[in-house]
Amino acid sequence: MFKDCMLGDYKVGAFQRKWFEMVEKFGVADKRWAQDMYERRHSWATSHIRRKFLAEFHTTSTCEDLHAVISWYVKSRYSYTDFLHHFHRCLMFGRAKEVEADFECAKGDLVLTTNLKQLERCAADNYTQTIFYLFVPILDRTCAMRVVDFEDNDSYFIHTVSRYGTPGKDWHVVATSEMSEVRCTCMKIECFWVPCDHIIVVLVFNNVHEIPRSLILPRWTKDEKVVGCSRWA
Repeated sequence: MFKDCMLGDYKVGAFQRKWFEMVEKFGVADKRWAQDMYERRHSWATSHIRRKFLAEFHTTSTCEDLHAVISWYVKSRYSYTDFLHHFHRCLMFGRAKEVEADFECAKGDLVLTTNLKQLERCAADNYTQTIFYLFVPILDRTCAMRVVDFEDNDSYFIHTVSRYGTPGKDWHVVATSEMSEVRCTCMKIECFWVPCDHIIVVLVFNNVHEIPRSLILPRWTKDEKVVGCSRWA
């Protein structure tokens, strides 16, 4: 239940309601640990993290592998010198894995698997391999989406998007006439800077064959990696 509140895709008002319902249900409203957790909601609750660029790192839990290794070395009571040697070895291993990923990104051949070949090819040409593999499932989910309403407000368009099998739950995608700016009420792109399935179905609806540059975070692209490497060359 706590995990559902932390990671659920809710608006702030819905999050607040679910949180208070949860603590009342389990009788922990007066517990200090629950109060402390709620006070730190801006650091972990998806509802409050929106519009903040965190590169998908919401908490230090994303570094648990490295923390576990360092903790094991500390508990093993190595000398300070031995600890530094082992820590340096961990860093070198991480850097080697990054170089390997960069090589696969530059030389590896990506196999297109979805029905949206043009958008998938655009993603393959721009995104790093890791981000591309995160984006492919979004393309797959687009087949369950459809635009059920469309409103023209001169300078921008409002698309109402619905998912098959979930009547009554809609999302609104606002886009300029040139599709240079596109935003969705789910606000997932503000968290992860990868277009959501609601935005993709709007691109398909408008017969757009390439992902707008405004929806592609430069640091997720191959070109940004090349530029970064050339600065250090």
